[in-house]
Amino acid sequence: RRLALLLRLAPALSALTRERKPWVVAASAPMGKKAAAAVVAPPPEEAPVEEEEQEEAPIGEECEGEFVFQDASTYTGQYVKTGQDVLMHGNGVLVSGPEIFEGIFEKGLYKTGRFSSCNGASYKGSFRENRFHGLGEYAWPDGRSYRGTWKDGKMHGRGFFSNFVVGQRILQGFAVKGEFGSGPAEQEEARKTFLAEYEAECTASASHALRELAAKTGANGAPRRFVLPANKAEAGDPPLAAKDRSLASAVVLGPFPEASQVPKDGIKAFAAGLEPDAARQLVVALHLETSRPELRFDAARLKQPQLQVVGQAVQFSLPAAGGEGEGEEPGSVRAVVFVNVSPDYEFAKARWKLAYIDATPPAPTE
Repeated sequence: RRLALLLRLAPALSALTRERKPWVVAASAPMGKKAAAAVVAPPPEEAPVEEEEQEEAPIGEECEGEFVFQDASTYTGQYVKTGQDVLMHGNGVLVSGPEIFEGIFEKGLYKTGRFSSCNGASYKGSFRENRFHGLGEYAWPDGRSYRGTWKDGKMHGRGFFSNFVVGQRILQGFAVKGEFGSGPAEQEEARKTFLAEYEAECTASASHALRELAAKTGANGAPRRFVLPANKAEAGDPPLAAKDRSLASAVVLGPFPEASQVPKDGIKAFAAGLEPDAARQLVVALHLETSRPELRFDAARLKQPQLQVVGQAVQFSLPAAGGEGEGEEPGSVRAVVFVNVSPDYEFAKARWKLAYIDATPPAPTE
């Protein structure tokens, strides 16, 4: 008889991921006057104005050194200084009693790195709000370990469990809110629960991107923020082109559509299929563990495993009116595929880029 086991995270794990405010030595700051509201004329409807994305401004003077907090915790590494305020930011090591974190800090909080606990347990991976979040591996002192996705301090998503039970070295499956079941019934239920939540969040984020793409595409094509830049730097590249080029190279292979390949009227009519009362509603399909026949995008181009936010691909498609391509007007769009190139494991910070578009050729001009 197959034994179904259910693993719940130990209290020690909760202690590792307890909520902690950013480490900062604060100084009082004067209140500034409220700026007067600027009056901006709306752009012409025929030519949407594209707002160039800018690099995030430095949060303060970048420094490096050692200092001690009031609770006797010590920090060695990079930090930023704004006036008299000091905020851990960059590579560093924080020792707080028996707990040690070594890695990258972002605005006073853990970003990625290794956390060691007083009981011998450790975690190596990404964080959000000082909690395990994204990809990471947790090792218990007794030899068990879990490597996979996390959410808000708990195992959540697909992962691999080592030494789950005696004689079963590695178990692959899904965890939901910190619980990992070994039995087939538990795993099937966990998979359904996780996929329903993940698909809802992913679809909502990518749908917002598609609506924004349709609203801001003009006569010259799609806005640059949705188009992946060329492999080499070019004159007139937007400020974040180099960053997007680097991020894209880690998650997806080209070639990619150019801005001019996105027809203005076609993409607007296509995005209208997202509305509940649309005559021809769009079909949304996520790339999951394996390729599916309805997906037009070659999954071999994806360099990251799916179902972990980073590198996720989403296809929007509009079924043909008749046969393949029949009844479609010139310049209409049949399908698009977005890929998230953001390195952050949360859809709220997704950077959706066009990786594929299927559109009928425009009508020849007389």
